[in-house]
Amino acid sequence: MAITSKVIEQSRVSPPIGSVPTTSLPLTIFDLAMCLSSPVQWLSFYEFSHSTQEFVETIVPSLKKSLSLALKLFFPFAGNCMCHSPPTLPYILYTDGDTVPFTVAESSANLDHLIMANNYPRPVEDVHPFVPKLAPTRLEGNARVFPLMAFQVTIFPKLGFCVGVTFNHLVADGLTFSQFMKAWASICKNGEDYIMCPPLYDRSFVNDIPNIKSMEPLILRFFGDWTLTQNKEEVEEYPSHENQVDHHKYRFTFVMDGTQIQRLKRWVKNQFHRDDSDQSLYLSTYVVTCALTWVCFFKCFPGDEDQQYNFGFLADKRNLLENPIPNTYFGNFLTGCGVSIKRRDLLAANGIAYAAKAIGEKVWELKTFKDLEPTEVCLDLNESVLSSSMGVAGSPKFGLYEIDFGWGRPKMMDFVHIDYASTPHIISLCDMRDDKYGIQVSLVESRTKLEHFKALLEESLRMC
Repeated sequence: MAITSKVIEQSRVSPPIGSVPTTSLPLTIFDLAMCLSSPVQWLSFYEFSHSTQEFVETIVPSLKKSLSLALKLFFPFAGNCMCHSPPTLPYILYTDGDTVPFTVAESSANLDHLIMANNYPRPVEDVHPFVPKLAPTRLEGNARVFPLMAFQVTIFPKLGFCVGVTFNHLVADGLTFSQFMKAWASICKNGEDYIMCPPLYDRSFVNDIPNIKSMEPLILRFFGDWTLTQNKEEVEEYPSHENQVDHHKYRFTFVMDGTQIQRLKRWVKNQFHRDDSDQSLYLSTYVVTCALTWVCFFKCFPGDEDQQYNFGFLADKRNLLENPIPNTYFGNFLTGCGVSIKRRDLLAANGIAYAAKAIGEKVWELKTFKDLEPTEVCLDLNESVLSSSMGVAGSPKFGLYEIDFGWGRPKMMDFVHIDYASTPHIISLCDMRDDKYGIQVSLVESRTKLEHFKALLEESLRMC
C-alpha cells in the first residue's frame, strides 16, 4: 500500500509575548565557522497508541505551550540571523513576537520499519517527509534575514509520533541544542514550574581568549565571500538539500553495547601489548567506535595503497580551557581536528588498532592542551573536517535518548543531515537507548556497500 502523508496544521510558536526584550547577540568566530555546514536535522520517534484526533486535541497543545516556554529561555532559536554586507559581521536578532514554524502532519508509514536499528539498510528518503524546512530567507533593507529553527510533529495513528527539528548551525552546537530539547521535553512533562539552569549568553568568555581581536581581519576575509553570496537578491530561500541527496543511498544504523565496547578496547590494547591498567593509550568509547567504523567503511572501497585517508571531527572545548567556560554557554564552542593515515596502514590486519591509537592521541591532545588559538579553529574546521574522507556528527555525551515529553523515552532517533553533508562521508553518533555505556552509529551509502560494511562490522566484532 502506498505511503500517504498530509499536513494537518501549520502554525507558528513564539516565546510568551513580552517575556523577552528585543536582543541582539553577536556571532563569534566559533559560530561563523559553521557557515558552511548543512542545517542540522534531527528526528525522534515515540510510541503513542491513540488516534490522530486525540493527538491533535491533547498532545499538540501541550507540545506547543511547552515549546513557547522553552523558547523563552532559548530565545535566539526564535530569532533570525541578520546578514549584512562586509565589513559588518552577521549577528542574531530576536524581536519580541518572533516565531518559529510548527507543522503537524499525519503519515501512513510503517513506524516499526522506521525505527528498526541494527538490522538492515533503509532508503534515506523514508524519513525525509518528517523533517521540517526552515522558513525562506527574506530581505529587510540591506540585510538578508535567515530564520534559524523549524519544527514538525508527525502522527502515525495508533502507533506513535515523530518530533522533527531543523536548525541553522550558525546559532548553536549540539550541546546547546540538546539542552534546549531537554528543557522543552521537561517543561512538557513536568509543567512550567520546571527549574533548570538558564543558558549563558555572555560573549565575554570568547572575547577574553588571547588574540581574539587580532582575528577580525581573517574572519572578514574568510567569511566575506559567503556573506556576499547570501546577500545576492536572487537568493530567496535557504539552500535546499532535497535535490542534492542521492535517492539510491541507504541509511544503516547499528548499536554497540557496553560489553562489546569493552571487548573492543581490550583488543586494541592487546595489539600494542598493553594490559587494562596501561593508560598510555587513550581509548574512549568515541575513539574505538570511530576507528572501527572508519576502517570497516573504507574496506568497502577500492583505492591506492599510498592514498591518505582523513578522519575529521569536532570537539567541545568548554571544559578544556585553562579557564573553563560553563556548559550552559549558548552558541558554538567547537574546535576541529583530524588525523590522516595511509590506506595500507588503515586497512591492515591491525588497522582498527592503528586508527584508534591515532584518533586517541588527537583527542588526548585536545584534552591536555589548554590554550586555544582562534586561527587553528578557523582553519581546522574548514580544512581538516570539511575536506576529510570521513567526518562525525553528534556525540554520545548529549544524552538525546533522555528526551521524554511525558510519553516515554524515544524508541529511535537520528540525525538526518548526514544525508546531505558536505564531507564526502559522515557518520552520526549518539547514546544508546537501552545501555548507558553503549553507542548508536548511523551512516549513509549505497545498499550494496552498506551490506558489505555490515558483514565486515560483524566480522570485526567477532574477532574482538
